Amino acid sequence: MPKNKYKVVEYEGYRFFFKYDNLSPDLLHIFARGMFSPEDAIEVWFEGTFEIENEEFERIETYTRSLGIYWFWLDDEQSKVMIVSCFKRSP
Repeated sequence: MPKNKYKVVEYEGYRFFFKYDNLSPDLLHIFARGMFSPEDAIEVWFEGTFEIENEEFERIETYTRSLGIYWFWLDDEQSKVMIVSCFKRSP
């Protein structure tokens, strides 16, 4: 089991936080659920062309043509982003 509950990836001045999975604590949640890497999710965050603020679930949804992520600001002034999920878009 990892010592930390989160993996932090720094890229382009942002700090992205990825939670380890509850059922498979040695894997990141995005990998355990969809076999996605932090790089996949970060690419969607930067390259996404469609974004929705989902107030009901207190998250932002960002999409490219093929992938989507759910995320929220941990601290927008310090550029800290929590990536909740990464997934393939339905055709």
